[in-house]
Order: sequence, then structure tokens, then C-alpha cells
Amino acid sequence: MLEAQLLSKVIDENNFYILHRFNVDITDFETLSEVYVFIREYVKENQKTPDYRTVVAKFENFDYQPEVQDSFKYLCSRIKARTARRQAFDLLQNQAGKKFKELSGDKFIQWLKEETNKIENTTSVRFELGTNFATNGEERLQWYRDSKEKRTYQYIPTPYPSLTDALGGGFEVGDYILLMAFTNRGKSWVASQIGLTAWQNSFGVLHYSPELSKRQQSFRLDTLNGHFNNVNLRRGVLQDENRYYDYLKQFSQEKENAPYIIKTMEDLPDGLSLDVIEADLQMHSNIKMVIIDGFNLMIHKSGKGMRDAMTFTSRRLRQIFGRYEVAGLVVHQTPGSSERDNREENEDGTRIVKPPKLTDYSETVAVIQDAATALTFDACDGIGKISIEKAREPNVGKVVELVTDFNLGYIRETDPTDLF
Repeated sequence: MLEAQLLSKVIDENNFYILHRFNVDITDFETLSEVYVFIREYVKENQKTPDYRTVVAKFENFDYQPEVQDSFKYLCSRIKARTARRQAFDLLQNQAGKKFKELSGDKFIQWLKEETNKIENTTSVRFELGTNFATNGEERLQWYRDSKEKRTYQYIPTPYPSLTDALGGGFEVGDYILLMAFTNRGKSWVASQIGLTAWQNSFGVLHYSPELSKRQQSFRLDTLNGHFNNVNLRRGVLQDENRYYDYLKQFSQEKENAPYIIKTMEDLPDGLSLDVIEADLQMHSNIKMVIIDGFNLMIHKSGKGMRDAMTFTSRRLRQIFGRYEVAGLVVHQTPGSSERDNREENEDGTRIVKPPKLTDYSETVAVIQDAATALTFDACDGIGKISIEKAREPNVGKVVELVTDFNLGYIRETDPTDLF
């Protein structure tokens, strides 16, 4: 049953090479080893898994299981646990007795420990084995074909066309993205607009906003999406109430929209932690973007001091984003001291909009090291700027100029014809 479930899922999801990643091979199949070999050889020749009907017709003992819901990791863990039990039985029944007679007590204990460690190491799936570049050409070919066919599902566009172009198509699924800004410059508004744009393009979003209430964050999204006056919306005094009522009709159970899940302080009684994020991603498999609006507001548990704890959190976030194949946007605050030290003014005394540099980070440098893309933001008097400070594309240093009116939900690239 277990072997049939795993091979059925391999066939349905056209993903034979996932077995390599969890070190599952022919030795793990007691009853369906021939089926495993057939699928393996078919994939080598055709670059895809066979149709389930082909396999069923060829192997009478293969009980195809459609729509297996358990994850590959769970199924592989169970199959490797069974292999470990079988190998341990063989060790105790057939080898231990002979070695016990041959070796002294201390030598026997050492041998037994080494053998059990071998079994544990070869049957554990706590960590994936990694990828052997020297031998995984067929797997990379499949990756390329997947990218070619599903490119629109691998890159999440940003709200700003020139930023999307500069990043080579937007935020890549699986990446860690850092957004840094000084206090009260509108970084939460920008993060919300990034999340909204992802949702508008059919990517599921999980948005953690520990500083705001659920009501406040939802109204911000309404302001960005429908350009309703945010102050009046929160006070319940909109001048165009009927337009808001009509607007809300598109948000209902009957609509097949991508999810946009908001979690704020009401949902986080014990704070925002790595365990909470991972549990939410396990529960919501259709999420493709995670927004953490306030890295310094997270619960950082590991490490001797706060800096070490934050470093541990950042490293784990990078792993989580990659493992669950989500683009993770982490919002971090740049210290006010850096702003004071670098403040510049025009002749009339107005502050010059100047996004911070990565060297202006606070608390921990890990967020900069771990991020694949790092953006910094600044805004003042309706003018905003986003600077690309780190990216895979050769566009580091590029600045995207914006016009902003947060209260009416406008954050756009500068255009002389743009009128609010």
C-alpha cells in the first residue's frame, strides 16, 4: 500500500526525481521493485513519467492510488523507516551473533554503534541529500521545461514595471526578499502593495502584520485596491459609501480568488515565530508569497544574545522560503541614527528623499546576507524612491522614482501625466 501510494504520486505529479532527493531507491521497494525500475527507465527515455494506465496494464500487482494527498517527504520518511527496521532486523539476526563471538566487548559495542549509525544515516530523510550536478542532467532538463511552461508561476511581478524588469521578471518563488526603510516612511504600505499585486496576479499571499489590527490591515488593502480614503474608511465616514458597498461584493465565498490571508496581533497571542510560519505554510499549500512586516517584531528564540537569535531566525527563514517554494518579503527597519547622520536638505529646507544603504542595517547583518534581493525605500511629501541594493540581475544601484499618496492608496512610478 505504501509503495503503491508513493509511486502513484510520482506518476500523477510527473516527479520521479523527488525520490533521489530523499535517497529512495530500488532497495526501499520490497514488493514493487519492478514497477520502480520500469518508471525509472521510462523517465530516462521519455523525460516524463508513464500514464498510470500503462503501468497498471503491465503490472498486475500495482494498485494505483489516485490523488494521494500525503506529501512526498511523509511518504519517503515512512518507506525509509520501514527500510531501517528491515536492515536493523538483518543486523541483529544475521550479523550481530557472529560478531559477538569474534570481538571483545568494547570492540563489539563499537562495531554495533557504527553499523546502527550507518542504518540511521542512510535511511534518514531529515535533510535532503542535495543535488549532484555531475549526474542530474535529466532532472535539470525537467526543471528547464517546467520553467519554460510555467514561467508566469515562478516570478511574481512587482507593482512597479521598471522594478519588475530590473529584477528579471519580478520576485522569484523561493527567494528571500528584504525591504528596508527608516521609521514612518511608508514601508508597510509598499509591502502591502507588493502583496496586493501578487494576489491580483493569482498568487496566494500570507501576510503577517504584527503592528496592526486585522481591521487596519484589511482597510489598507482596500485603500490600495480601490483608492478609498483610508482615514475616512477607518472612521466610517466615506463620502462614496455606495461605491465601497459595491466594491465589497467581489469578495465572497462564491468567488474563486487566490487566498490573501492576513494574520495580525489578534491571531498571534504568543507572537510571530518560525514555528507559526512553518505551520501556516503546511496548512495553506496554495501560498506563493509570505510577507513579514517587521522582522524585529518576531520572536527570536535561539542564540546567546539578540543578535545571534536574529541571525538564527533569518537563516531559518531562508530555508523555509526555499523549502515551501514561496517568495518571502521581510520588512526591516533602518535605525533613526543612520537617517540623522545622512540627512540632506534642499535649499528651501525640505528633506531630500534618499533610500538608505545596506550598510545602514540595524541589529543583524544576516538579513542582508540571506536575502537574494534587497530593496531600500524612502518617501517624503509625495515623492518616493526604491533602490535596488542587492539582486541577481546586474541592476544594483538602480533607483525607481515614485509618486505617493498613501491615504488614497497611490504608489506609482513617476509619470508627468499622472494625476491623483
